[in-house]
Amino acid sequence: MAKSRKTILNDPRYWDFCYRYHNNLVKFVCEASSQRPTWQQMDIMYAMQEPGCKVAIASGHGTGKSHIGGFYACWHLMVVDPELAFKAHHGHIDPTLFSQMLITANNMGQVRTGIWKYIDPAHFQVENKFPWLRGHYLKTTQKFFSRDYKDSWFVLSKTASKHKPEGVAGQHAEQYTVLIDEASGVEDVIHDVLEGALTQAGNRHIMISQPTRNVGRFAEAFGVLKPLYRTFNLNAEESPLVTMKWVGEMLVKYGGHHSPEYQIKVLGRLPDNLSGYLIPKSWLEQSQSVVIEHKESWGWVATVDVAEGVHRDSSVYTLWKVSGYGPERVADVVKQVEYLELDELKFTREMWADIGGLPNITFGVDGDGPGRTVILTLEEFGANVERIHWGLPPHTDADKKRYRNQRAYASVKTREAIFTNRRRLPPGKKVVEQGCKIPYKIDEAGRYVIMGKDQMKNEGIKSPDLFDTICFIELVDYVPVGDVEREEQNDLIQAAIRALNGEDVEQKKSAA
Repeated sequence: MAKSRKTILNDPRYWDFCYRYHNNLVKFVCEASSQRPTWQQMDIMYAMQEPGCKVAIASGHGTGKSHIGGFYACWHLMVVDPELAFKAHHGHIDPTLFSQMLITANNMGQVRTGIWKYIDPAHFQVENKFPWLRGHYLKTTQKFFSRDYKDSWFVLSKTASKHKPEGVAGQHAEQYTVLIDEASGVEDVIHDVLEGALTQAGNRHIMISQPTRNVGRFAEAFGVLKPLYRTFNLNAEESPLVTMKWVGEMLVKYGGHHSPEYQIKVLGRLPDNLSGYLIPKSWLEQSQSVVIEHKESWGWVATVDVAEGVHRDSSVYTLWKVSGYGPERVADVVKQVEYLELDELKFTREMWADIGGLPNITFGVDGDGPGRTVILTLEEFGANVERIHWGLPPHTDADKKRYRNQRAYASVKTREAIFTNRRRLPPGKKVVEQGCKIPYKIDEAGRYVIMGKDQMKNEGIKSPDLFDTICFIELVDYVPVGDVEREEQNDLIQAAIRALNGEDVEQKKSAA
């Protein structure tokens, strides 16, 4: 490198800058950030600044971990070992060897919405504090780099799949950090490749995540591998950055301290029941004797699950008195009827003969597979029918972030209703046995996932037909019994549907 080339290494202010902040992330953030770090942020920064550190941080929402991650990336890129910088300036070593960093996650969406986006405000604040740095460090969608050494002095965002883990291999430098965001969801084979690059004494290994899995490298850092790591649990309840009002709202939103979501997303720790079965048997048994009180007008709802063929599983309908919406919904079971050997048409006729005459009754029917025949037949009878599609995403963006699909949404909402005594279940052991064997997990995105029926079958768990109709009630609207106007509106809607389907025309032809 020619000495006459003007780079940041030629600026004498850079030597003072490096001497002041080398291996001192805490001082760098305290002096450059417009926001005073919290005690939780200080704890993790002291660990992250140690050369050769291995750090694992499990965090709830609102603790400021991403804010510190953004400043860490700026500090790592801009502050190099002053002795190495001096040698590079005088041509004794290649400056491209001493500062590289990789930020990775399970997918690029997680990278871009996580720590990567926090680099921008941190970079802005650093340049405000040190205006002479402006223009020396640039950021694109995937790389944050030294202007003069773009291809070798950088912070890189990159992901790899478990099928091609070598996609994150190949980085080596004197000053090198691997920072894995949402590390709980990253497969071990990728962790192995990333750790294989940490060959220099000063290389740092940092994992940050919500603790969404009790298996894998991130979980092991808090267990069998804990002697190798500095570990932290950032509890949002203790963070000065969140209010008690927010904590109270999260308690309601996630369903209390017992909720895995609350323990993951607020307490920043592995839940008591991270995987296994969704609802304890004792809750279900207790719910069979709950007394339900309706504080507003209630309506009739029948939730219906249709067998996938005679002799395979059962067709079930559950009749409810329902009132309220969302977290205020209460539902009192009137009866649950199971048919083991009826085809769809016979089942529908039996059900309609039994409860079709109830005023303003709404039928919520599984709209996939054989349920379509039941829906069409009920509509021919003039019934008000709502279609249920387990596999579709939830309706709101907020719920899409919490639940993989409508089945997960309805199952978790049912658990919350049972826990808060807003749901009475039918008597009998069978519905309890089905309800206490609903396998679930939290995926890498922090969403609830309910095991599919095919997988349940492989695990020796029978199809929960009775309990599915219990969960359906979270997805079905109702018409208050005395709401004549609304009943008339529903009649008009159903007539319009039949007209669109050409049913009225066929009836007229038959009459002619």
